[in-house]
Amino acid sequence: MGDRVILHSDINCCYASIEHLHHPELAGKPLAVGGDPEARHGIVLTADYTAKKYGVKTGMALWQAKQVCPDITFVSPRMDLYLRFSRMAHEIYAEYTDRQEPYGIDECWLDVTGSSSLKGDGLLIAQEISRRMKSRQEFLYCTSKSGTNGNSDLLRHLLNLNYSYVKEKRSTNFLRN
Repeated sequence: MGDRVILHSDINCCYASIEHLHHPELAGKPLAVGGDPEARHGIVLTADYTAKKYGVKTGMALWQAKQVCPDITFVSPRMDLYLRFSRMAHEIYAEYTDRQEPYGIDECWLDVTGSSSLKGDGLLIAQEISRRMKSRQEFLYCTSKSGTNGNSDLLRHLLNLNYSYVKEKRSTNFLRN
């Protein structure tokens, strides 16, 4: 049997990206999801890329985020909404495999070893999933990264570095996303 083909899909800045869909007036402005800014307590669950450029990080206290990014807008989390988007992503994944291992709301491991002969190699499947996520109207502001490998720990690390690690037929390639 050949190498296993495991994909990892991650919706970038998931909660913040979804909130941008519902707050188009905040496009281009720093945004973070988390806590209760009126009560002045809580932490950042996620921040968009604009806020991250100022140094806002997941887990940071809201007051600290406001110090490094004075123009940041905070929105309270809406888990029901994020779960709806997660279900939509899993509907796409199901067209490629029933072997899914969710990792939180916005990430999933997909074993597409058995799908490769029908849908193409792992890289092609990863690119197609990413393209389909971007093309759905509901995911207008959401981007995702996908990669493929038999080693899920290494793959997750490389995706966090914004690389896709592809191991197919005993060859290894690193692709800059």
